[in-house]
Amino acid sequence: MELHGSLVANLEAAVLSARRLRGRRIYPETLQFWGEVLAKARDAAGTMVAPDLFTVAWLADELEVEIEAHRGP
Repeated sequence: MELHGSLVANLEAAVLSARRLRGRRIYPETLQFWGEVLAKARDAAGTMVAPDLFTVAWLADELEVEIEAHRGP
């Protein structure tokens, strides 16, 4: 997967999009994309240092919560 823009910008956009769409039906491809951004963030976190590490880790946690909310119980 190739990101357009920074990892932080992609995480921020995914979190905002997921929050905006909460409670609505979304395309499976959208969930897949969010999952790929999340995976990329988790992989990259191992090579980052503060403050980027903290920003990416926090946004990744937020995105994970939003993805789970969309998947439901």
